Amino acid sequence: MKLTKRSIDSLPLPETGQVLYWDDELPGYGLRVTKGAKTFIVQRRVAGKSVRVTLGQYGPLTPNQARKLAVKNLSELVQGVNINAEKEAAKVRGVTLNEAFAAYLDNRRLSPRTVASYQETMKLAFADWGTLPVSTINRTMIERRFTALSAPRSPRTDKDDIPVEGGTPQKPRLATANRHFRILRAVLNFAMEKYSTADGEPLIPSNPVTRLSVLRKWHRIERRTRHLEPHQLKAWFAALEHKPEDSDHRNTVRDFCAFVLLTGCREQEAARLTWKDVNLDAAKVTLQETKNHRTHVLPVGPWLAELLERRQQNRISQFVFPAENQSGHLLNHRKAILAIGADSGVEFRLHDLRRTFASIASVHLERSLSAYTLKRLLNHSSGGDVTGGYVQVGIEDLREPMRQIEDFVLKCAGLRESAPVVKLAVAPAHQGVSLDAAR
Repeated sequence: MKLTKRSIDSLPLPETGQVLYWDDELPGYGLRVTKGAKTFIVQRRVAGKSVRVTLGQYGPLTPNQARKLAVKNLSELVQGVNINAEKEAAKVRGVTLNEAFAAYLDNRRLSPRTVASYQETMKLAFADWGTLPVSTINRTMIERRFTALSAPRSPRTDKDDIPVEGGTPQKPRLATANRHFRILRAVLNFAMEKYSTADGEPLIPSNPVTRLSVLRKWHRIERRTRHLEPHQLKAWFAALEHKPEDSDHRNTVRDFCAFVLLTGCREQEAARLTWKDVNLDAAKVTLQETKNHRTHVLPVGPWLAELLERRQQNRISQFVFPAENQSGHLLNHRKAILAIGADSGVEFRLHDLRRTFASIASVHLERSLSAYTLKRLLNHSSGGDVTGGYVQVGIEDLREPMRQIEDFVLKCAGLRESAPVVKLAVAPAHQGVSLDAAR
């Protein structure tokens, strides 16, 4: 039959499956009928394979319009053009940076904090590139944007957008630029493997961010090594004493700082600690959602156990260190940290406390720790260390080192019989831990 409005309207809808009807006048032109729709199609063999192309649904597309489309598409099929492959290739060529980034996040096992951080990078550094096809992002764009993001921020301005004099000079944003482009490089590397052209070649032949490596544009950033010296611990611990006139938040931050120093754990791992992961009877804590995705169980010393017991008696939340925010746990505590630094005369960041823990564990214990025990304390990955996979360090193997670390810290703080005050040395190279103590 010829596919006309009358003939199409008379065709019944099947209860299940589909029925194909072919036009008598134009070979290869047909109609696919299902329970929910009638759709125009063309079908022909291309390079030995049957290729079926959907033209559109009956209703929005009239029989006359469909017939004209069918003639055009059949002509291309006769010439050996795989229209479906071409459509897919065109779709791939149009993949935008935003789409590639969304696919990257779906494909990767990232913590919520990391996802939020990556999203912030895309918003701050590459928002105007989001709707661009990834194939159009070139090396010149990369180099220019990297240079722009590395420069100091614009001077502070008033409400009339006039620069304000006497403001704090802005520093170049070298580490920030590096970080933004490492994230972009990861997204584009992913896109290179995920998206291919019609002939199977990568949509992006090479990652344009490699321009920064070839031209040696990456900024060299000195690793932070700041940590608390033993002679600073007395004043620092004095500043951790709770003050009745201070808010619960500020006193919580004080306990939080002591916890991070005496466990050496990462800031966010400590912040997310819940009471169900604190076992005071066994004197241990369990840190979930760690950087290397491995549950980290640590024994705690007597002094820290008492601090946790005191907090548990006054608990108001599932979190050990609660806060009044959407997450329910400590997140924004910069002002409280600055206040502790001002009270003690010891300027510090939270990650400095992890470096302090690592230094004490490396240098000041009665008995030298093996590199594997130190890595276990810090929950560092063994990486490519094959031997490390055979050396198993259990929680009880960590209890005595943790007790000694706490003992040394409290002696330096004047909370126990004093210990000799000496300057911390950098961890010996053979123990495989730097003061940077990778986050």
